[in-house]
Amino acid sequence: MIIDEWSIVAESRTELPYAERVATVLAGQSEPHLLTGEQYLETLADGRRLIAPDGTEIENVAAHPVTSAAASTFAAIMDQQFDPRLREVVTYVDPETNRRKSRGWQVPTTRQHLFARREQIGVTTRQTLGFFGRPPDYGPALALGFLAIIDRVESESPEFAENIRRFVQTAGERNLLSTDLIGDNQSDHRVPRNDRPSTLRVVEERSDGIVLRGSKSAGSSGPLAHMFTLTTKLGEGLGPEGAIWAVVPVNSDGLSLVMREPTVSSGASREDHPLNVNGEEMDQIVIFDDVFLPRECVFNVGNLDLLQLHLDICVFAMWHILTRLSYRAQIFAGTAQVITEILGRENVPGVRRAVADIQLYAETLKAFSIAAITESQSWNGVEVPNPGIVSAGRLHSITNYERVVYLLQDLCGQGLISRWPEKVWDHPEFGPRLEAFLPGVGVTAREKNRFFNFVYDLTASANAQRVALFENVNAAPPAAVAELVYRNPERAKWARVVREFAGIPAESGART
Repeated sequence: MIIDEWSIVAESRTELPYAERVATVLAGQSEPHLLTGEQYLETLADGRRLIAPDGTEIENVAAHPVTSAAASTFAAIMDQQFDPRLREVVTYVDPETNRRKSRGWQVPTTRQHLFARREQIGVTTRQTLGFFGRPPDYGPALALGFLAIIDRVESESPEFAENIRRFVQTAGERNLLSTDLIGDNQSDHRVPRNDRPSTLRVVEERSDGIVLRGSKSAGSSGPLAHMFTLTTKLGEGLGPEGAIWAVVPVNSDGLSLVMREPTVSSGASREDHPLNVNGEEMDQIVIFDDVFLPRECVFNVGNLDLLQLHLDICVFAMWHILTRLSYRAQIFAGTAQVITEILGRENVPGVRRAVADIQLYAETLKAFSIAAITESQSWNGVEVPNPGIVSAGRLHSITNYERVVYLLQDLCGQGLISRWPEKVWDHPEFGPRLEAFLPGVGVTAREKNRFFNFVYDLTASANAQRVALFENVNAAPPAAVAELVYRNPERAKWARVVREFAGIPAESGART
């Protein structure tokens, strides 16, 4: 239930709590709504508590060996906002203020807006090769989902609805980076959900906010973001105190991000690991030790009925994931082509079929992503990618991902195994021998080795394995996505057509 003593009119503040640090960094800049990469890194020095895998605390996200490479990758993405070649793709001019803002925070009201957002996802994916599931342009996805169902929130609490609108507006004005916080931590399922110590819950309701205790899992890019967009899935055994939608500043007092073991070595050279030197998303358990959230940060508390809208809220997130994977599949197809070219195996029928299958995967995901736009729906003035098409595309991306990666590895032959590090190539005796023994078509032996180092990072490294595992459960596991596909109401319409044609009465009892 909603906190009755909270007034409808929020008290006046000069800056929302999740934007204070960024507002300070942006002050006096010629582009007041856009952070440069350098400014972005500066905003991360905000007192957040990050626990490195060795148990020590990270004082400087931009300099620590566990987080610095990924932070630099995100900074490069932020700098794209000022790149004349990319500026019109990754930013837009707000017609109300005539100010340039990040494309990610543009509320899509037309299909053209969705196509522009799709192009932005492509730019980011080319920058990261799709290895970051929660890049800066992904962050607004849940917030846009909240806007799409704003009528339901408004009917329960006009104040919470206004908090959502103000959050989206402020995030766009401050170029904020967000990331999801959805999943409960894996625990003993024999224990009722409300009785598990890990379950995040409200332990105190106050007129000026709420206090949270418990945990959430896999914040992914949490160490690199300014805030978490927090939602709770409805499930058996969850009580009203666990029904929470909110924005949680990463530097909140009492919030700790405890990171897993890294899969990428901080000392690797770019020649030996051309992709992994860009860093990785350091998944973490996010622990709430009586974290206070001001009421401006709260979108729902205590209302279990609203949690039934979880899948509607996640539609933008699911479409972003599908679209990123469609671009990543094009990268896979391009990689397959280069493999065949430098090995001189383009005319081998089995090789051509493998490349064709990888290309088919890429084109199919592209078709799903675009079709979701061309059959989009308007929810409360927000243009939403078609949920049925998104779910089908997401399921296709999951179920075929492993096979496509296998095909890439198979095309490489011994190339993924027979690789030598930079120092061996620099060796005065053995470097020249390797050059003589291992040339490719149109490339030197060392260039071929460098390319297969890239393919190794892309498909077989520990980081690649982590990404593959992540993609399998990202937003929802395969079984849950399959259930969404099964529930697609479009099938019922065609079932009625079939019944009518076959002369079978509609009331026969068959499931539709």
